[in-house]
Amino acid sequence: MSSSATIVTDRDAPAEEDVRIGEVAAWILRPPEPPRTVVLMAHGFSMTRHDGLLPYARALRDAGHLVVVFDHRHLGDSGGEPRQRFRAAEQRADWHAVAARVRREEPALAGRIVLWGFSFSGGHVVRLARELPGVVASMVLCPFVDGFARVLSTPLSTSAWILPQALADLGGRHRTIPVTGPPGARGAMTLPGEQEGFAAAAAASPAGSPWQDAISPGVFASVAFHRPVRHAARITTPLWVGLGERDVSVSNAAVRELARKAPRGELHTYDADHFEPFYDPEIAGTISADQVAFLERVAPEG
Repeated sequence: MSSSATIVTDRDAPAEEDVRIGEVAAWILRPPEPPRTVVLMAHGFSMTRHDGLLPYARALRDAGHLVVVFDHRHLGDSGGEPRQRFRAAEQRADWHAVAARVRREEPALAGRIVLWGFSFSGGHVVRLARELPGVVASMVLCPFVDGFARVLSTPLSTSAWILPQALADLGGRHRTIPVTGPPGARGAMTLPGEQEGFAAAAAASPAGSPWQDAISPGVFASVAFHRPVRHAARITTPLWVGLGERDVSVSNAAVRELARKAPRGELHTYDADHFEPFYDPEIAGTISADQVAFLERVAPEG
């Protein structure tokens, strides 16, 4: 992909190209040989490309895949004002923009696209797997595919506090609320372990993370209706689904249902919570190896 690229490095890894795709900041990881596929990868709710994604991207790059790791607009290194704004439709538009750039500048890979998403971006991938042209496979880790289940697990007092904030945000009065906090605090994700999980994932970046504990709350006005699991049967390409057996942040019943109902879905379970895949090297290594093996089977060299 052409751009004026700066180089992002750490002591243990080869350089990644740092490019801009409109407002979107992305790292491009290129294998030494012609790539087998191109993997598009983005993080979950409020998180950035610095927060534990590179080990997965590098494992896939080392297995012969070109990987594009990007921040959604308004977050991390990407542009867009106001900062820390969250709009699901805008984020899906970012995926479309990155895929369009790939099709334009890497035409040999236009029909060899793999989608990789975690948590909320895993929910995006479930939808995009049916929308984006050229997708040959998708991988979702701890995907957020049942917002109604999340509402039921959230204390009523928290939901009652968030809803007016969400409606004001959607009404054009931009504001932010804390992403997380201890149980009982006012924030978007305050179930046991979530505050520690966000902090550990952000701290795992050797170069530091731009993650901020602030997010616009508009999505919470309709989060109960966010249920990508309902469309699992319409995903006709191979779908790798990763589930953390100790994950309390997403509905594991819905994750299992996603894998079961997708015609070519396969479920992989791990002794992990929602965030450990991004700061526990052993868990990350196991998941990465499973994802590489999945692509070896479903997306062999074209």
